[in-house]
Amino acid sequence: MSSTFVETERLIVLIDLAGFTKTFQTHSDEEIAAWLQHFYSACDEVLTAKGGTVIKFIGDACLAVFAREQAPDAVAAVLALQGRVSELAARHGMPMSLGANLHISTVVEGEFGGPSKRMRDILGRGVNQTFLLGRGPGVRVSEPVYRALPSDARSPWRKHKPPAIYHLDAAAGLLEGAGKSAGQNTARW
Repeated sequence: MSSTFVETERLIVLIDLAGFTKTFQTHSDEEIAAWLQHFYSACDEVLTAKGGTVIKFIGDACLAVFAREQAPDAVAAVLALQGRVSELAARHGMPMSLGANLHISTVVEGEFGGPSKRMRDILGRGVNQTFLLGRGPGVRVSEPVYRALPSDARSPWRKHKPPAIYHLDAAAGLLEGAGKSAGQNTARW
């Protein structure tokens, strides 16, 4: 492992704008760019004021991190940002709302990129799991974030059970039950 990469635990915050694609279709590129600049500024201001670090912006999304012990601050920041996004949307006539996922996991931090462009970033399964918490408007926290909140801050949250997910460990034997051998090509183009 390269010495420029560090494995560490982080509270990962993924923020996305629900309604962005639809709104983008009815506004000019310049209007959307101006809106996104307001959104980026609000993310930076609100998240860093509570101790977070913005990692990057990608289109209508923001990726940020906090320390585990900052879980109450991370949640408070996201809720404050939710209000700011609502205000911005109303002021600019762009019907969008904030969607956010928060998860605590181990990530790899470091400087990534080529010689001409290197940026600080985080990678790992935990980042992927944060994306998989859900999408659309509202704030979603994983079990580790929920458990990191003080007891009195947990009561507003409702537990949702995800649907069962089945994983295929090996393809061998998969098609026999369907009357085909595993080696038989079943693709029909």
